[in-house]
Amino acid sequence: MDKGWLQDFYRQQIGGESRVFQSPGRINLIGEHTDYNGGFVMPAGIDKSCYLAIGVAEGDCTLIAYDMNEKISFNNCPTDLSSNHWINYLMGVRWAFEKRGVKIPHMNMLIRSDIPIGAGLSSSAALESVVAHAFNTLFGAGFSKMELAKIAQEAENEYVGLKCGIMDMFASIHAKKDHAIQLDCRSLDFEYVPLQMDDISILLFDTCLKHELASSAYNQRREECESVVKYLQHKGEPVQTLRDVSWSMLQSAKTEVDPVAFKRASFVLAENERVSAFADAMKKGDWTKAGQQMAGSHVGLRDDYEVSCRELDHLVDAVGGDEDILGARMMGGGFGGCTINLVKTSQLERIIEKTSVSYKNAFGVEPKHYIATTGNGACEL
Repeated sequence: MDKGWLQDFYRQQIGGESRVFQSPGRINLIGEHTDYNGGFVMPAGIDKSCYLAIGVAEGDCTLIAYDMNEKISFNNCPTDLSSNHWINYLMGVRWAFEKRGVKIPHMNMLIRSDIPIGAGLSSSAALESVVAHAFNTLFGAGFSKMELAKIAQEAENEYVGLKCGIMDMFASIHAKKDHAIQLDCRSLDFEYVPLQMDDISILLFDTCLKHELASSAYNQRREECESVVKYLQHKGEPVQTLRDVSWSMLQSAKTEVDPVAFKRASFVLAENERVSAFADAMKKGDWTKAGQQMAGSHVGLRDDYEVSCRELDHLVDAVGGDEDILGARMMGGGFGGCTINLVKTSQLERIIEKTSVSYKNAFGVEPKHYIATTGNGACEL
């Protein structure tokens, strides 16, 4: 995205000068629904970002969401949830800064993004992250990257109302080109792992189903996991999240907790093990083993966590058994969005055509696809 274009458009539509910031979307190689359970994830920033041109408002605030063709002006920033969903993310970040004693004056903002909305690439986290980074820079708040990730998460958890974990915001702020992030969501310790892909490409297939996680079963899954933790705490086990739960602890609760909640917890424990195995395989360049972990992740998400859908399953099944696919699974919160595939680069065109035809025959619409390359985290342009 051209910085000059953003500043020119801001000047034409709002007036005055602006500074420009960006924050990327993310992919997640493996580790779904583990972050809010204190577990392990392995995301990476991508080369698609949310861009923000921002300046102090002299009078009324003007907010423009270019990609939604929406322009809103008002005298006083609203403090309650707005029916305009994208505004909630901006106001949530402002609210989180002011909770920390940083007064944010009225701001004009122009938002433009090339992250596909609803595809599981964390467009909302990128928006929260770019606003947080901009506020931190413009007003000299001095918050660390770690605190900015917490601010963005708090905005989504407590203001927007989606009880997500920290992975998306953490990745958007900490991303490093040509690297994945092996993140411990309990301690927030992390390691940059070089993505030495050689002749392998990351291919995403988009189901074209738009999912609103706040109105889905996402929060319900979190409550089910927490119910197992609460039972074990009641039994005297020193656990805070499912990350602290061993297989023997979980097995001891099998006949006492809800069977569905037991399945959810079983998935989380197994997924944490898969993340560690995937990371080890990736560091050794053993993409066959890494792909096996991705396959296990999808089966668990489909059968135990039950967040897949016919469209996601079809996309994974369509590439199953193809020797040029090293790994495939659904990615993100579920109920739509993308699959992530590790593909031999020389076979990208063939895989895209084969899978697109299969999906269109099954559902009457051709899936979108993206070849994901990595990008850096939140910054000023």
